[in-house]
Amino acid sequence: MKYFLLIIFMLVNIIFLSSCSIQNERTAAGLNIEKGILFYSDENNIQEEDSYYEALIELKHSYPGQFDNYKIIAKNQEYDSAIASLNDTYPALLVIKDNKVVCKVVGIAKKDDILTPVSNVLEEWN
Repeated sequence: MKYFLLIIFMLVNIIFLSSCSIQNERTAAGLNIEKGILFYSDENNIQEEDSYYEALIELKHSYPGQFDNYKIIAKNQEYDSAIASLNDTYPALLVIKDNKVVCKVVGIAKKDDILTPVSNVLEEWN
């Protein structure tokens, strides 16, 4: 009986501690992105995204090191609910730092309207 209680106590602790470690790996936003760039693309309306692609090419040329964590989120593909919940408008460009959206450009926009705010954030990262 003494060992039975000890085994039960240990199992409860193991289950409790393992659930805590899973929670700690996830952040409040459900992300685990220290720095990153997410581009939400609608492949069915790609003509509306020309300015985004032009801006992304310039940004990658100006800030090549900042594109290590660059991800394209296609509208008709399933993604982690935390990433999907950050945006529901296409096209959109989000800059993430410490699991928070620090810059967001959504909808149809001119290249300069995309470049200016995103460049300001990426400049701070250097």
